[in-house]
Amino acid sequence: PPGYMDKLGLGYSALEKVNPGVIMVSITPFGQTGPYKDYKAPEIVAWAMGGQMYTWGDADRPPVRMSHHSQAYLHAAGQVVVGALIALHHRQMTGEGQQVDISIHESVVRTTYFTTVEWDMTKIIQQRGGRTALAGQKRVWPCHDGYVLFFYQGGARGSRHSLPFVEWMEEEGMTDDFIMGIDWDTLDLVAIPQEVLDRTAKPTGEFFMEHTKAELLEGAVRRRIQLYPVSTTKDILESRQLAAREFWVEMEHPELGTAITYPGAFVKASDTPPRVSRRAPLIGEHNQEVYEKELALSKEKLLALRQAKGYPTNLNEKSLRENLKKKPLAGIRIADFTWQIAGPLTGRLLADYGAEVIKIEGRRRSDPWRTMRLKDNILGINRGGGWNHDNAGKLSVALNIAHPKGIEVAKKFVARADIVVESFAGGVMKRMGLGYEELKKIKPDIIMLSTCMQGQTGPHANHPGLGYHLTALLGFSHITGWPDREPAWPPLPYTDFIAPHLSAAAILAALDYRRRSGKGQYFDMSQYESCMHFMTPLLLDYAVNQREAMRMGNRHSDAAPHAAYRCQGEDRWCSIAVFTDEEWRSFGKVIGNPAWTNNHKFNILPARKKNEDELDRLVEEWTINHSPEKVMNMMQAAGVAAGVLENNEDLLDHDPQLKHRHFFRELDHPEIGRHKIGRPPFVLSKSPCEVRRAPLLGEHNEYALKELLGLSDDEIAELVIEGVIE
Repeated sequence: PPGYMDKLGLGYSALEKVNPGVIMVSITPFGQTGPYKDYKAPEIVAWAMGGQMYTWGDADRPPVRMSHHSQAYLHAAGQVVVGALIALHHRQMTGEGQQVDISIHESVVRTTYFTTVEWDMTKIIQQRGGRTALAGQKRVWPCHDGYVLFFYQGGARGSRHSLPFVEWMEEEGMTDDFIMGIDWDTLDLVAIPQEVLDRTAKPTGEFFMEHTKAELLEGAVRRRIQLYPVSTTKDILESRQLAAREFWVEMEHPELGTAITYPGAFVKASDTPPRVSRRAPLIGEHNQEVYEKELALSKEKLLALRQAKGYPTNLNEKSLRENLKKKPLAGIRIADFTWQIAGPLTGRLLADYGAEVIKIEGRRRSDPWRTMRLKDNILGINRGGGWNHDNAGKLSVALNIAHPKGIEVAKKFVARADIVVESFAGGVMKRMGLGYEELKKIKPDIIMLSTCMQGQTGPHANHPGLGYHLTALLGFSHITGWPDREPAWPPLPYTDFIAPHLSAAAILAALDYRRRSGKGQYFDMSQYESCMHFMTPLLLDYAVNQREAMRMGNRHSDAAPHAAYRCQGEDRWCSIAVFTDEEWRSFGKVIGNPAWTNNHKFNILPARKKNEDELDRLVEEWTINHSPEKVMNMMQAAGVAAGVLENNEDLLDHDPQLKHRHFFRELDHPEIGRHKIGRPPFVLSKSPCEVRRAPLLGEHNEYALKELLGLSDDEIAELVIEGVIE
């Protein structure tokens, strides 16, 4: 907890005196400062207060969390790596260490910007069940041996994804005249009558029930349809795609006399491939080895070790002062070819700390994300709330890379860049002449990261999909919801908020490697594989014990009460989690010690678990009389974990902790006016981030073409006439 290390004499201010270059990472539920800094936040509370829980589940039941494992804590861990590596980069310039203050709460808020943007742009509170365009449409379908995720799409997406699916149904004689008569190119799913959706559901559901998950997946891959299984842990371990990419690693456990199958590295790298090197250590396993090594170090050896680790030794006072004024990533230039969400968020993380990120995009085929979640629902290429969030701090060049001369100009940007990031489907950049081997000829030390659904290779590499589909494929949907109901529909593309910080970490590590070796490298980032690490304990449980994780609602094996309880107000809830009998006694005092709290059915944890349905009913009879904020504050003051289930309005406009820590920054934009954008969920004590607005399409053409590339006015005019510069 905040202050604990200081009491031991091991806080950052004390450690900095011992080692001025030390980087200290502090991970706490709400960060080192603020009104909630001493609040407890087990998973259900972090998930609730971070805004994730409010939107998951069914409208006729309480909001629901992911039933297994600490997703909130894993998001914080991913963000920690990025914060620590940025601090390391700062130290390489200045010799200074610093403290990295990571808030688990803010790490969850960072994953919910879909909903905070919605409130900021349209003042709509997103409810359980998803957005209006899909609210009346079935999305999770039972099939012969489980469930699949599929939803019909209209317009351009309809002709690419809905029509091939209907034709597949027709091939097997399982469609009807009504569904065959739909014009998918013009279908508007927002305005479509509910009876039309209902008439499509019957033949669709019958078709799915005739096939297994594996059959549906392979058929969808062949036809390039956005259809994915809702995977179990067993399905994941049997994946053809993961086997083809040799993802799994056999790890020896000598103490068990066996080897266990583990998920492999989170990214494939050309020069410095990460690897899972050994199992986790036994307690004290390396005491002798570490103590002998550390105690043998003299002061001279320690100084040499620090220098070898990257402490600068040749900084004079003038250059030190200049470096201290810079943002940590100042001078790093990124050519950004990404679109949608996961790719752009990677560059956004680095732009906030000073990298110059040049967004290379086209006007004729612009990112569809630019025109979604529109400010005041007014159409405009620069009015998309999500796009403006994901691309904050970047520069924009409107370049037609479908034109041969557009490729030539793109290569000129690469020649002046340190990093290239792209998020097209596997092999697209290579086919355009912008693959890594080609770019390496232009800039030998270039660092390139390709991030896409399932990587650049393997039988499913080109299977199209969105973060919603990957959330199902990875098993997150299967473990979320109620045991007596179908898996939960993901209200947001969950995996799009896991992959970016892992991509950013790979890039930062590659910058450090290039500084030491002079070499660049290529990263093949499969979001399927990188996000797999958020499922690892469940995968190991199946690999070792053949236990398949299942939906548990809001229950927890080691806590009761442990749920979301209805409070005063419309659809207002508070989560409460009681793990120990001491916390149970404190809980009883808060609610006035009614007789039932001392009943033998509830006085110890095993009894409370046995009578949990009755317990939840009794708890809610108390919470319904109070606001969720009052319930939370009373419980936390007594040492009981509790947290408001915050909706998007709460997060953006009312949360006192986020306000205290200046998480949301208000910016001005030429077209959408004042709007709010969240910063990264970590605070560096000596390297503050700077959140700047996103660019208008092509806003920086002149700067990029003239100042960076050195093109003349005549050359630029010719490119405009030819449709290369848009």
